[in-house]
Amino acid sequence: MSEQWEASESTGALRESLTIPYLRQVPLEAIAAGAASLEYGAKKYANRNWEKGLPWQQLIDSLRRHLDDFERGHNTDDGINGSNLPHVCAIMANAMMLSASYVRGIGEDDRLPPTDTRNALSAKDCAKWMDHVLAGTRTEQKDQE
Repeated sequence: MSEQWEASESTGALRESLTIPYLRQVPLEAIAAGAASLEYGAKKYANRNWEKGLPWQQLIDSLRRHLDDFERGHNTDDGINGSNLPHVCAIMANAMMLSASYVRGIGEDDRLPPTDTRNALSAKDCAKWMDHVLAGTRTEQKDQE
């Protein structure tokens, strides 16, 4: 990494720049949402319990369930054994735990086996395929109304 220096515009003071991204792009509200769910987990299990390593597929499945509920307009995890936290808190916490587990190499990488990319479509390819198929459908019933 080459050394770079930044000068304060107002004072002219110099400081070494590490030329790395800053965390200033991360919304504080997103961190607070994830932190609320992580704090709930600390009270329920133990502080930083997830760092012992969770199966990645459990985190993925939990993330997907909370996303699905939120997408369907259900804002709070108030079902049986629910936390009563907003789903966005669990969404953020699961994404944070999964990301950290991946970066740190902790937990069990028990994701689905890789698909044969010669035959399987990506999510974006599936969306394009759906659009193509739907473009060829008949809408005569709508026209008759």
